[in-house]
Amino acid sequence: MTSKRRMKTELPFQSVVFAGGGSRCLWQVGFWEELRGAVRLEPRIVAGVSAGAAMACMILSGRVDEGLRFFAHLTSRNRRNAYFRNLFGRSPVFPHYDMYRSAILHAIGPGELETLRRGPDIRILMARPPRLLGPRSATLLGMGAYSLEKLISGPVHPVYASRLGYTAEVASARDCRTPEELADLIIASSCTPPFVPVMRWRGGIALDGGLIDNVPVAALDERHRSSALVLLTRRYPQERIPAVPGRTYVQPSVPIGITKWDYTNPRGLQEARDLGRRDAAAFLKGMGATA
Repeated sequence: MTSKRRMKTELPFQSVVFAGGGSRCLWQVGFWEELRGAVRLEPRIVAGVSAGAAMACMILSGRVDEGLRFFAHLTSRNRRNAYFRNLFGRSPVFPHYDMYRSAILHAIGPGELETLRRGPDIRILMARPPRLLGPRSATLLGMGAYSLEKLISGPVHPVYASRLGYTAEVASARDCRTPEELADLIIASSCTPPFVPVMRWRGGIALDGGLIDNVPVAALDERHRSSALVLLTRRYPQERIPAVPGRTYVQPSVPIGITKWDYTNPRGLQEARDLGRRDAAAFLKGMGATA
């Protein structure tokens, strides 16, 4: 007797977009895991920014479990998000950079980097500040513009920073020669002082690409933008989510409990991942596909 293997439904997305969101991006991991268990999802292009780029690279390297298990271990040992007693010492006030970089390099070694080169093109968004601004003033102005726009209109794709002269730059994970260079690229895309020190990428200051667009659809080629699955990490009113034929935005069903820069809360990380799995199950049910 032969058994028939159930054929997986193939989703019609040529690209996937990973929004930023720090620790909230664990929701994307859970969503992806549940989705891939039920359907075929084989994007040609993946766009990511900040921690969304880190999640995309860990997932597609095949080492996301190891990387996030190690990160959870680090957060379980970290008691505070700021150690102000270190203000006048050599140790960092904010532990985020060392923890973030360690988790990336724990997940992605030379073999995993080669896997990423053979897989979808992972495009990572950074923001370049206006030339007349220094790194700290550029961060303050950019974060101020981003926060103000979120407060006033809360768009999915912000525009204020671009109007102030910040420019987008996209780099491919395929172009990184070593895991350390990839870690530099991801952290440059996440650069939000004081949590992460000012970063330089190939000759210039790089800031969190979320200042330009925390949902980096623009990193895709034009032909891929209308066939994209976009993984958000925060909730938006439905009327603010762009309606683009062929493009599907998915968002958490409830606000994710952990905050972006909370590196003390392994339980919150797991809860965000679990929520992603439940939301993907509901998404699949709505499509008529189940794991």
